[in-house]
Amino acid sequence: MMGMITIMTFPDAPALVYTEGPHSGDTIDDPGLVADYRRSYELLRAAAMPPKASLAMIQDAAEDYRNGKQPD
Repeated sequence: MMGMITIMTFPDAPALVYTEGPHSGDTIDDPGLVADYRRSYELLRAAAMPPKASLAMIQDAAEDYRNGKQPD
């Protein structure tokens, strides 16, 4: 996925996906494509660390950067 996406769901209408890149935005209403975006999002979400662990990793990386430590 390149850029930001927003998956919009509604109680009385089909879901939509809004994608945004550096110079454009697009609304996707094709049910097959919306399903593909939802699957991709769920796969990314499943692979992601929990929020607290992510924050700890970012804080550690920032501290290393401040101290001049190079990434491995």
